[in-house]
Amino acid sequence: MPTFSMKLTTILTDQSALLALKDHVIHDPKNVLTTNWSASAPVCNWFGVSCGSKHRRVTALNLTGLGLVGTLPPHIGNLSFLSFLRIRSNSFRGKLPVQLSNLHRLKILNFGNNSFSGEIPSWLGSLTELRMLFLYQNNFKGVVPFSLGNLSKLEILSLFETRISGSIPSSIFNISSLQNIYLNNNMLSGFIPSVPRDLLLLEGIDFNFNNLSGHIPEDMFDHLPNLKELTLSVNLLSGRIPASLFKCKELQKLSLSYNQMEGSLPIEIGNLSMLQHIYIGQNHFEGNIC
Repeated sequence: MPTFSMKLTTILTDQSALLALKDHVIHDPKNVLTTNWSASAPVCNWFGVSCGSKHRRVTALNLTGLGLVGTLPPHIGNLSFLSFLRIRSNSFRGKLPVQLSNLHRLKILNFGNNSFSGEIPSWLGSLTELRMLFLYQNNFKGVVPFSLGNLSKLEILSLFETRISGSIPSSIFNISSLQNIYLNNNMLSGFIPSVPRDLLLLEGIDFNFNNLSGHIPEDMFDHLPNLKELTLSVNLLSGRIPASLFKCKELQKLSLSYNQMEGSLPIEIGNLSMLQHIYIGQNHFEGNIC
């Protein structure tokens, strides 16, 4: 008789995974899980749970802002049909379980505003269906994984206020689908990496409040024609404003204040007809403002 190595999963698998999550929550101030998540009721009717119409498997979990305190159990990795996982604005803590790497259908992962710790895991780069990754306002340590550059469908990367350090991986600017990147309010250091390809969808870059140094890459903006917001304030950047910046005709906000930049303000800045906000104070610029 043939043997099958593939593990059969059903809605009962999903139910067991969610009940394990419930058991790992030590404080449920609104009693949402306590009163609503019960084996006596269909899983697809539980609060915050959505199921697909075809397979009747759990496809989305949204526990945003419930004040939950606890940890994530490895069983969450058994939710094999999960596409949307949102648990932002709670008090989940501990490390992210490696079993989450099994969730290959994930499109949105939002763990923002919690108390997760440990390193941002490199296996996140294997979740290649991800469109949005929110890990902001947590207690991570270590660096931004180079493997995030494998997320070829990623649109939003939000890692602000996560206590990460090290350099910005060059792989980030290889993601052609990227629309917004938020790495502000961390301890990042080193140079801003160059942009090796056209990123036609990228509209926002926020690297404010870090320890980035060196010059802004001279040709960086040759590949960012639709950039609308560039915020690099409160770093250790030096050198001049790259002339290529003035090719960004869609630019609305430019923030370079509190750095060590120098030189004159190029007259070409007048070509940025969409510009609404400009912050360049506390640098070493000189000359006239026309």
